[in-house]
Amino acid sequence: MNEPNKDLYDASLKALSNCGVPEDLAEKASEIVSKDTPNEPNLGRTNSEQETINQVLPYLNGGNSNE
Repeated sequence: MNEPNKDLYDASLKALSNCGVPEDLAEKASEIVSKDTPNEPNLGRTNSEQETINQVLPYLNGGNSNE
């Protein structure tokens, strides 16, 4: 995995916070995204890291999808 990209971390944290992602989850997900490696499968994420990212998806897709 790459060294963390501070600008990407900050942008991710702001975007996730604006979508209502809880602070601790937004911080974890932003840390993961800031270390993504574009040339590796699954961006170089472990299964655990991908599960964390999956937890933020409902917030990015408009919150509760019980429509």
